[in-house]
Amino acid sequence: MKITLTNNFHNTEINLVVLSNGGGNMFSKSQVAKARKALCGIKGCTCGGMLGERGPQYGKLTSRLGFEPQSDGRVKIFYDRND
Repeated sequence: MKITLTNNFHNTEINLVVLSNGGGNMFSKSQVAKARKALCGIKGCTCGGMLGERGPQYGKLTSRLGFEPQSDGRVKIFYDRND
């Protein structure tokens, strides 16, 4: 599955393939770095979240996405049920 992340401050976006395994849907450490660089990339800028995203992020069926950092540098993706 692919997810498009956006930053509505810099008007940038990136498509990433979601890694699925027994621990749920994840972005790898290298994907996190790639997303941050593509969505902002400006040293010291605080425009976005942990992935460089800004503004609502949506997945399949227009479910709003949430992100949870993992201790190993990966980021877990979940669908926000409070939307």
